[in-house]
Amino acid sequence: MTTEGPEPAACLAIHGLGGGPYELQPLIDALRRSGRRVDAPTLPGHEGPGPVMPPSSWVDWTRAAESWYDDLTAGRGPASVVGFSTGALISLHLASRRPVDRLVLIAPFFAIRYTSRLPFRPSRVLRAVARFRPDIPRRGPAARDPDARARVASLDRFRTFSLAAAVSALELIEVVEPTLPAIDAPTLILQGSLDTVVEPSRADWLYGRLGSRAKRLVMLPRSDHLAALDRDRDRLIAETSAFLDEVADD
Repeated sequence: MTTEGPEPAACLAIHGLGGGPYELQPLIDALRRSGRRVDAPTLPGHEGPGPVMPPSSWVDWTRAAESWYDDLTAGRGPASVVGFSTGALISLHLASRRPVDRLVLIAPFFAIRYTSRLPFRPSRVLRAVARFRPDIPRRGPAARDPDARARVASLDRFRTFSLAAAVSALELIEVVEPTLPAIDAPTLILQGSLDTVVEPSRADWLYGRLGSRAKRLVMLPRSDHLAALDRDRDRLIAETSAFLDEVADD
């Protein structure tokens, strides 16, 4: 007679706007090697094949995340959630509606770089522009490591960026912000100091507003936005693995 061991710890990984699970792949692989079950689905509107990125909305993304989380945790305890960029927003939204075990937020998107001090909301401008130009050319991969840039460029499904989806991501910020003080899941925030996509200072802003008493902010001095692929990726993986391992000690 064989005795089944405990089920492996579970984790949901949520990628960023316009990207895919490949944005977190080294971390996903490391967590799976450690024995965890890691589900890393593709957000609605991001399935491809491209090259034009279709519009999608935060309602689509958050509903999908809730469904994935419910499937992952059915018949078992809460799971951890790892979110990158807009995926971090989706993760926070999920944590406000589900009993998430732990949160890992990588380059959380709370402001576009260089816009946090503007006297108007960028969503208003982008919404107006999107009426006349729904798509813009996609910029190159935001990584300082040249090998990572080349690899991501070969994996990106889209050569354009949907402004409607970008506006929806900005709207999600407004939805998530008021919920932050009530989110009490232990949280690790990892932010590249050289981020050219999101405003790095907002990571500290987020740290101060989260309701969790168990929270940590780690700045990655050599990394741009794609931190899980960039020059500090080994530290990011080590910090995340150690943080998730602390679950057993809680």
